[in-house]
Amino acid sequence: MALTDDLNKLAAQDVVYLTRTSTLIVPGLGAGPAVTGSTEVFRGRLRQALNGDWVFNASTGQNGVVGFILGAVGGQSSWSSSESPATGLQITVTFAFPIAIMLMGQTGPTQGTINEVIVLTSLIPTDFAD
Repeated sequence: MALTDDLNKLAAQDVVYLTRTSTLIVPGLGAGPAVTGSTEVFRGRLRQALNGDWVFNASTGQNGVVGFILGAVGGQSSWSSSESPATGLQITVTFAFPIAIMLMGQTGPTQGTINEVIVLTSLIPTDFAD
């Protein structure tokens, strides 16, 4: 199925889960190539705004507003989709932010990347399932 079809399929669901993880990648770093932060998980709905951007609105209860403007497919992010019985329908959006880091003992900055990976899925993440 095409990515646009998969987005529309998730947008038709009553409940969608969004997980967000950020990873710092520094090539040549002695301890390892990446440092990953905590993963955030939200429950909500996916919709397409009038301007074409995809938006995730989290369920916050008592009139609270939390959401993510994911942007349009083909914008400044990488979009892909997959489906399996174990994971359900998943759409992955990756944002890559180049950065310069000063490491101890070096005279100049080292180039790195912060990757923000957002996964939209129809199934609750396994860490939260009973």
